[in-house]
Amino acid sequence: MPRITIHLGGREQLEVTISKATPMGLLPTEAIVRLGPAILTGTATALRALADAMTEAADLADDYDADPDAWNERERAERTADR
Repeated sequence: MPRITIHLGGREQLEVTISKATPMGLLPTEAIVRLGPAILTGTATALRALADAMTEAADLADDYDADPDAWNERERAERTADR
C-alpha cells in the first residue's frame, strides 16, 4: 500500500457526513470525513479506531512538548526493558 502523508495545520476545512445504507442492508452506512482535499470513508468502527490512534499520537506529542528530556528518558528505559 502506498504511503500518503497529510500535514494538518489547523486551517483545513473539516466536514463530516454519512452515506446512508441501502434498503435491506445490502450496503452498510459509511462514515465520511472530508479534510481539505482528502476524504476518509469507512465504517463507524474503523473511523473510531482511527480517531483513537490520532488521539494517542496527539497525546504523545503533547507529552514530548511538555518535557522532552523526561519523554526521551522514558523511551530509552522502555527500549532497554524490551531487550
